[in-house]
Amino acid sequence: MKRIFLSLFVLFLGLAIGGIGAWLYIKKQSAVRGLPPQALSGGQQSVETKKERKILFYRHPMNPQVTSPTPQKDEMGMDYVPVYEEEKPAKKERKLLFYRHPMNPKVTSPTPQKDEMGMDYVPVYDEGTAEKEVIGTVKISPEKIQKIGVKTEEAKIRTLKRTIRTVGRVDHDEAKVFNINTKIAGWVEKLYVNKTDLMVHPGEKLLEIYSPELVATQEEYLLAVKARERLKNSAYEEVMKGAESLVDAARQRLKYWDITNEQIDKLEKDKKVTRTMTIYAPSHGIVTEKMVNEGMKIEAGENLFKIIDHSSIWVYGEVYEYELPFIRIGQKAKIIPSYTPTEVYTAAINHIYTHFGTARHEAEDKMEESRTAKIRFALPNPAHKLKLGMYVNIELKVDAATNAVTAPDSAVIDTGARQVVIIDKGDGRFEPRDVKVGAQADGYYHIVSGVKAGEKVVTSANFLIDSESNLKAAISGMTSPQEHTGH
Repeated sequence: MKRIFLSLFVLFLGLAIGGIGAWLYIKKQSAVRGLPPQALSGGQQSVETKKERKILFYRHPMNPQVTSPTPQKDEMGMDYVPVYEEEKPAKKERKLLFYRHPMNPKVTSPTPQKDEMGMDYVPVYDEGTAEKEVIGTVKISPEKIQKIGVKTEEAKIRTLKRTIRTVGRVDHDEAKVFNINTKIAGWVEKLYVNKTDLMVHPGEKLLEIYSPELVATQEEYLLAVKARERLKNSAYEEVMKGAESLVDAARQRLKYWDITNEQIDKLEKDKKVTRTMTIYAPSHGIVTEKMVNEGMKIEAGENLFKIIDHSSIWVYGEVYEYELPFIRIGQKAKIIPSYTPTEVYTAAINHIYTHFGTARHEAEDKMEESRTAKIRFALPNPAHKLKLGMYVNIELKVDAATNAVTAPDSAVIDTGARQVVIIDKGDGRFEPRDVKVGAQADGYYHIVSGVKAGEKVVTSANFLIDSESNLKAAISGMTSPQEHTGH
């Protein structure tokens, strides 16, 4: 009986140990495979088998942008990683706008193509910040913005004024120059003005000349006057008219020789021939040239004196070619003599010359065209303080731009081929933008195109941002994404 109980005990103990072992084995396998324990037991028919996953494509183990539709290995022998359908994140359908050149964002194409180096054009989509972001735009953290010292200023509408400064030269008024000569030949009998730089006044004697022809004409005039007196009561009207015409002819001949009516009337009254003829000054002015001496024989039309009236003068200035668009007739300017800066004259531009001036090249002793234009001012000079040939300083305030969008000149980066400004887009984003600039004045540029009023432009550290932006644009062009394309 004891043997029977012992056999049964051993049997039950063996079954128990076998059951515990099987349970431990199933639990271990379920932990390895990620399945519930009942899924591994042959008796559990309710356990579902795992659904087969669909492989979409295979991607490079080190560069996810490189893909392949079939399994393959990379350069180091590593297997491409399979990408399953359920692992692919849900993605909203994006509208493709166009394709851009990988190195030059300005070059675009409506269809896919390759550039000169064989690189694919980059697709540009309608939505998504990555595709909508302007090429070269950079994002900088607030800490870095503060560290590199970024400063901005808003572009505003302004009227830019600038001061054109140049050197002027005092010269005579061309309408105030008088050349003194005679219309009859003779000899200088007496010279009243015998030196230059003398002030003369209207009616002042300059010289007396003796001319035999003039003496003969005076005698003819007196004879004609006497004949008219004798025949004024003649019964024949033709005779009286003939005598009167002889007087008029002789009188007119004297006037042709610059004998004044007063001198002719005195000759008729005194009935005495004057041996010499007196030449008088026609206006106020300075004798700048004297070409005669006493006793000299002169011919008809020969210049004897040059008299220039300095009561009004002209001032010539020169402006550069790029300043001409701002110059207008009638603009006021300050004329400041170099010897006394406190004495300031005001004059208006009365003429802008239509051609560029000429300058003498000292080394080669020849005339060369200069790139400056001449402007002229007219101003009174009653006290003759401004002397001919004197140099003066000219200050001319002009409007460089009116009602124009302006930005500080420190905001414009001039590369030589183009001008660039950095736009602050907010939230630490900065966009480089090509602009076209106009006039510069008062520390600002006139922005012809590229920036609107109200936009913020970077005025400090813009070179650092521009460098980082160019680097980002270059990297973006070289590593453009290529989805679902084999290599």
